Amino acid sequence: RRITNDIIHNVSRNIVNRAIETNALIVLGHIKHLRKKKQNTMGRKFNRKLAGFQYYKLAQYIKYKAALAGIKVIEVSEAWTSQYCKICCQKGTRKIQGLFQCQTCGEDNADRNAAYNIAKRGLGQASNLGATVDMPRTFPSVDRNTMMRKEATVF
Repeated sequence: RRITNDIIHNVSRNIVNRAIETNALIVLGHIKHLRKKKQNTMGRKFNRKLAGFQYYKLAQYIKYKAALAGIKVIEVSEAWTSQYCKICCQKGTRKIQGLFQCQTCGEDNADRNAAYNIAKRGLGQASNLGATVDMPRTFPSVDRNTMMRKEATVF
């Protein structure tokens, strides 16, 4: 438990520090019904790891550290974010677990596609709050995956 708390503190501090460096707000996906047995059929070992991770505690640490730093935190629903294309907003398919495919725009990493959609929802809510938002640029040196490196250089 002590080691887990230390890891959560370090991860939340890194997220808030990155937001401070890039002058950004933090958008968290609201994970609902993550631990239901019917949805998680990845096996007993994976289900135990998933149930043991403290998502709520991580979100709370991020929120309080961001509040101390004056960074806005927005929570948005994650519903359907992995099923719609980040570019054309049309419903796509997954040939394999980690690969999202859109008929119009092509293939992309499924998690990145969902993250972009969550960010779009966050930006939509931020405009309602009256916050000004700068899109931070991600640098290719941070991501070792070639697909991510290609995406980070295209703007």
